[in-house]
Amino acid sequence: MGRDEKTSKHATIAMVAEKAGVSTTTVSRYLNEKYEYMSLKTRKKIKHVIEELNYRPSNIARGLKSKKTNLIGVVVADIENPFSSMMMKGVNDVCKTRHYHMLILNTDNSQKSENDGIRSLIDHNVDALLINPTGYTSPIYTKLKESRLPIVLIDRQIEHFLFDSVTSNNYDVTYQATNYLIQNNYSRIYFVTENIDSISTRSQRKKAVEDALRAKHLPQEHILLTIDRANTLAIKEQLIKLKRTNQNEKMALFAVNGQVLLLLLQLLYQLRWSIPAEIGIYGYDDWGWGELIRPGITVIQQDPYGMGTKAAELLIDRLEGKRTGRPELFELPANLLIRGSTE
Repeated sequence: MGRDEKTSKHATIAMVAEKAGVSTTTVSRYLNEKYEYMSLKTRKKIKHVIEELNYRPSNIARGLKSKKTNLIGVVVADIENPFSSMMMKGVNDVCKTRHYHMLILNTDNSQKSENDGIRSLIDHNVDALLINPTGYTSPIYTKLKESRLPIVLIDRQIEHFLFDSVTSNNYDVTYQATNYLIQNNYSRIYFVTENIDSISTRSQRKKAVEDALRAKHLPQEHILLTIDRANTLAIKEQLIKLKRTNQNEKMALFAVNGQVLLLLLQLLYQLRWSIPAEIGIYGYDDWGWGELIRPGITVIQQDPYGMGTKAAELLIDRLEGKRTGRPELFELPANLLIRGSTE
């Protein structure tokens, strides 16, 4: 029998113990990084045998014994959004560094999918949950709080403050951006979004735009332009109507997120409207192309990767008992990048 036949497919903890000349208990303690009363010589010997046999311990079996699986359940509201991809990379990088694995579930902004997904991840014995919530109020969050399972919310929040949350300073930076446009003599600003529903980031950004307009005694009624991204013809009709209504006003569009911003830019190009001569535009997010599109697009630049790393660190610290106490809200600062689209 060749060496390869004695590798990970057949190697067992008993084989490692026998070849290293120690007990299976000692090997188990080594695998779980419990090195108390274990000499450096023994540790090196076990490490050498594990590598020689190409032994890979079963995380499932270890989890059954220790009640710990080293699995982090991650619930994402909209994995199609590039913002979510960057956020998940941050989570994954921390998980790898701290020896955890991710189970990712996408809900497509559906409350039912969110509830079902959370239950499914719990059935898979995850050690903790990191949730990018749909925002809907659900009894499941109260039950999760009672279960004492470590949980951190990322980007969006829920109605009741039950868990550590990591997000951007949505209200402050949106207010700052809108105030800049007002100072630049924009008198009509429209908030363009998909259905707000209970999504906290969208409602916070809308309130910031309204408050900035109100502070300067500008119209804040009827500023909401709710769109269906799949129906571009209807959006074009909405934009044409706005332009007719505001012929004597300096008008701008605020895009609630990067997907809406990109869609609006595509439609304005198709309508052959000049930016900013005929219409101004600004919004979230900065995915690298904002400075490439003439005359440059004014954007609010968030840090999704940083949000992911921060949320993962908080979650694992809770899981490992390094973080206790009441939940906290962490708002990572976003940056306003002013470019030609709002001149």
